[in-house]
Amino acid sequence: MKLSELLTSEKPGPVFRPLFKAQNGRLTAIHLLKGEVIKEHKSPVPAMLLVLEGVVVYKQLVDGVEHRLGASEYTEIPPRTLIAF
Repeated sequence: MKLSELLTSEKPGPVFRPLFKAQNGRLTAIHLLKGEVIKEHKSPVPAMLLVLEGVVVYKQLVDGVEHRLGASEYTEIPPRTLIAF
């Protein structure tokens, strides 16, 4: 199955789809349209943000630094890091 098929929705707003869940981690696909935001959140475990298409701007709220990732770019996010998209 294609990710694009999993991430379609009739409702406005971000779409979250769990793809894999294990005892020590999980993989979640998130689809955002231009201008959509995700409220502040943090994960108790290390995370990875991988952008498949477009551009994502996020901020680590500890230091307030804004980061920008484009298509095919990724970053690791340490556990318990508060993030805003």
